[in-house]
Amino acid sequence: MTSGPVRVAQKATPAGLRERNTRLVLQSVLSGAGDVSRADIARSVGLARAVVSEIVQDLVARRLVVEGAGRPQGRGKPATPLRVDTEHPCLLMVEVTPGGVRGGAGGLDGTIDATARASLPADPTVEQVVGALAPLLAGLADRDGREVLAVGVAVPGIVSPDGRVTEALQLGWEDVDLAGPLSAALGQEVVLVNDATAVALSEVSHQGAPGAGVVVLHVDTGVGSAALLDGRVHLGDRQRAGEVGHIDLGVSDRLCSCGRRGCLETVAGLPAVLEGLPLERLDDVAALGPGPAPAELRALAARVGRAAEGLAALICAQVAILDVADVVIDGPVRRAGPRLLDTVEAELARRLPPSDVRRPRYSALGERAVMHGAGAAAMLHALGVMWLQGPADGPPAGTAAH
Repeated sequence: MTSGPVRVAQKATPAGLRERNTRLVLQSVLSGAGDVSRADIARSVGLARAVVSEIVQDLVARRLVVEGAGRPQGRGKPATPLRVDTEHPCLLMVEVTPGGVRGGAGGLDGTIDATARASLPADPTVEQVVGALAPLLAGLADRDGREVLAVGVAVPGIVSPDGRVTEALQLGWEDVDLAGPLSAALGQEVVLVNDATAVALSEVSHQGAPGAGVVVLHVDTGVGSAALLDGRVHLGDRQRAGEVGHIDLGVSDRLCSCGRRGCLETVAGLPAVLEGLPLERLDDVAALGPGPAPAELRALAARVGRAAEGLAALICAQVAILDVADVVIDGPVRRAGPRLLDTVEAELARRLPPSDVRRPRYSALGERAVMHGAGAAAMLHALGVMWLQGPADGPPAGTAAH
């Protein structure tokens, strides 16, 4: 076999090495949860202690890291624990949906301290979204009082590498610039991310086994997916990985809003599930027992079942191709509770070999998953690191938090 052309990597520069080392140290502080010292970091990342101390000093000056009270360590000088600074910097984060926007302000530890909502008109323009978001985020920033590092915005669409929304069928957008006008209105850098990708990023900080694979299905007005492989979100060559709502899995013959028939969204998207009923009725489905029930509720439960069967058909393909054990379902559909998960699991058992059947779960952060992931995207862009909170900080797996 002949090899391809040799690719020469870009020559490392002192500035590049410094940036890399700074990210390593800051990520170590985040991972240490307030109980890691300079010596601990030097040992874990393989840097000289003097280098680590210099970087920590710079991070303290930049108000990204603070020092705690020294802890005893034998006869030597007490070790000084380090933690991220939660009092000075903050991140603004946003979830955009066809019906409205939801924003939050949070610290570098991943805690979302305040949230606010604003409604949108049907088929909103970029100008209308910016008009709703700008005062909402400015108000959050004023109330929070900390310095804003960056703004993360999750949208139900495809985001290009240069930050444009190339396609968002639910919003009726094609090749629009949201980040530019919003950044100009806020005077802050804005980072865009797909909503399903945002959920996958939120799962990074809540995995019991960091680096494990996760498949996320985000079910709202549409259906999107994201795959977290080896701790990284797989975006694909054209940033389109996970655009699954408009593929035909053989679970429907209905006409879709995109003009084709059989799309997954025609059975699994919320409009198909609810058929005009308020979202809160999914709570009644979750509580539905085996006894008599109103016909309308039984019909809704049947549509939840069909949605679950459609999602299971997609999960079968994903599990078989990616060999990923953890499947996360996110979005307002979580309000259907265990009934949705039970049906998906039963359908997987019908379609897959027993060794491949695993019960899906709802997202660790419930209704805040998308917003939290938007903040994570902003933090990655601004600082090159991810907050880590651990699996115990969210609702138990399989619960329907909302």
